[in-house]
Amino acid sequence: MKRKLSLLLVVTLLCTLFVTPVSAAEAASYTGDQAVVTATSGSNYFSKITPKLNSLNGSSAMATLSSGSCSGNERSITSVSVNCRVSSGSSRYTLYVISPDGTTLSKSCGTSSATYTFTGFNGEDPKGDWIIIIISDGVVTTVTATLKVNYNYSY
Repeated sequence: MKRKLSLLLVVTLLCTLFVTPVSAAEAASYTGDQAVVTATSGSNYFSKITPKLNSLNGSSAMATLSSGSCSGNERSITSVSVNCRVSSGSSRYTLYVISPDGTTLSKSCGTSSATYTFTGFNGEDPKGDWIIIIISDGVVTTVTATLKVNYNYSY
């Protein structure tokens, strides 16, 4: 039994080694003797976490988050959310999110952890640097934010 399983494993590995994978972007159809590459599209997201942001007496605390590489040549944001984990004893604060295109949106936030959704970025390209800013409405606010950007793409 062990020999049969070992033989099956070896055959499977050899087959895997000699099969060349083809991504969806490389899939082609043929018209006559010419290959026509079909357009590929899909959806993806990226998520980034800020370090702890500390705002004292109305001062601003800021973090810049890079999207890294994004799928596709043509990209379009479908939704943006920011999950804010607020430290106990924090004051109310205002959250600002700035997209790579320079669009700035804000939300007034409370003293407990919550997720805030922004729709004003829809249609923009997600690739580039995102800026998260908090400004305390009281004495002190400490927040760690997780930015999540969902987008559609095509080649």
